[in-house]
Amino acid sequence: MSTTGDPEDPSTASGWPASLLSALREVAAQVVGISDAPTPGRARVALAAGALRGLQPSDLAQPRTAKARLGNVARAGGPYSAARARSARRQLAGAGPLDGFVQNGADYPAPAGLRMVTYQDSTVLQALRAYEWPHLQGLSQRDIDGLVRRQAAAYASAVACCASSHWTAASIISDYGMAAGKVHVVGLGSNETFAEQGSAQRDWSRPRFLFVGFDWKRKNGQAVLDAFAKTRESFPDATLDLVGGHPRVALEGVRGHGPLALDDPASRAKLTALYREATVFLMPSLHEPTGTVHVEAAAAGIASIGTSNGGPKTCIGDGGYVVDPRVPAELLDAMLKLCNPETAKRLGALGPEHAKLFTWRKVAERIVRALEIPDLDLGGYAEYL
Repeated sequence: MSTTGDPEDPSTASGWPASLLSALREVAAQVVGISDAPTPGRARVALAAGALRGLQPSDLAQPRTAKARLGNVARAGGPYSAARARSARRQLAGAGPLDGFVQNGADYPAPAGLRMVTYQDSTVLQALRAYEWPHLQGLSQRDIDGLVRRQAAAYASAVACCASSHWTAASIISDYGMAAGKVHVVGLGSNETFAEQGSAQRDWSRPRFLFVGFDWKRKNGQAVLDAFAKTRESFPDATLDLVGGHPRVALEGVRGHGPLALDDPASRAKLTALYREATVFLMPSLHEPTGTVHVEAAAAGIASIGTSNGGPKTCIGDGGYVVDPRVPAELLDAMLKLCNPETAKRLGALGPEHAKLFTWRKVAERIVRALEIPDLDLGGYAEYL
């Protein structure tokens, strides 16, 4: 399995490569984790070549602006992608005989003679449509075309394309022309569990909303506050707990807790208590590729409100609602529906069973299934979502 960065390091890409690698080792006899990052020297050459290709006359007049833009261009360019592919091939060649290769993302074709699956939470075309991601800013149409072309080549060379959500799978099929039978939704695993604890004792009579998110702008925090203020007009005893990178809020019924570090026992205990007491989790992000946090809420036995601009529907299932994050009326309507104790309790009860589908072990089983390794007995392996 490859990733850009050390896949064994829990700090790489929010820790999911390390979690998936560990799960794959439970499933397969031998698993090798590789970083496809080029050596520093090769990276400098590739990045310089990519930046030079993307240089525009206006960059000479605005060097400060150009530096940030050309950094994006260089990392998205063909020379750096080719350097990553070479790095991956060298490490794979030194790993001995292998039955398959899992590429995190879809940035370069499969190594010759090796079965490959791609695994990702968003395609390039989706990312461009969904949100103004910083790493895509300043790219020319030629740069974008190159990214899309290389992604399509990776899909075409793979034996299967694995996606964390149905949203991503749909793009691989419709935007890149891959056959539906080649594309599989494998989900993602939850690294944190705030397991359902005594849901029978949860007080469903009073709406208690919980928001957890560090990127206040992208997570649509202000829209949550606005909708909550209107919700209080009909349900004056409703409360809202905010966790993460929220600003200071002076609004009746709202409590801000700031960031709660999971490696701090006191903070973890506080967050666990908030999940245990809440009746609804909400994070209607402007864009969310998948949304592991909705799985955590489901495991805790509470319904979710997520965004329709991304893949949260896969994580939420029938245990909540997705709303258009730019239509305030949809968010307010979902919140008002879940102020009904019976509705909140009924949808919350669906969560724990749905959350069982989202473990890294089951993701690993689905990915190995997608590799279609000859003569491998797949009895008991998790089915695709």
